[in-house]
Amino acid sequence: MPRVGRFLIYGLLDPRDNSLRYIGKTHKRREWRLAEHIEHAEENDQRPVYKWIRELLDHNLKPLVFVWEKIPADQDWRQAEKDAISFWSASENIEFPYTHPPQTPKSETIVINRVKLENATEGG
Repeated sequence: MPRVGRFLIYGLLDPRDNSLRYIGKTHKRREWRLAEHIEHAEENDQRPVYKWIRELLDHNLKPLVFVWEKIPADQDWRQAEKDAISFWSASENIEFPYTHPPQTPKSETIVINRVKLENATEGG
């Protein structure tokens, strides 16, 4: 089955301190993907990202979602996701606060103060 449309590499930020906690990919709208993450957390998924989201929900907060990169349908989203996770995993080489420019018409500039990734895998 051929791929249709674009993919987004996205990040989830902790609204309390603007720390980057998760990098993922989706072909859906980012708001829909965030809603799925929240649903998994509410269903008691035990992966680290969902434990963190439950902690936020317990404080009437939810993650902030932003687009890291748009990946055209004819490019490899798997490698793009791995590259993003690798970039942020080497955060000792990043100057904070890190300002990320908008990637889509609906995006805003994002400021990331630190990194504490909850990804269980290296992506892809």
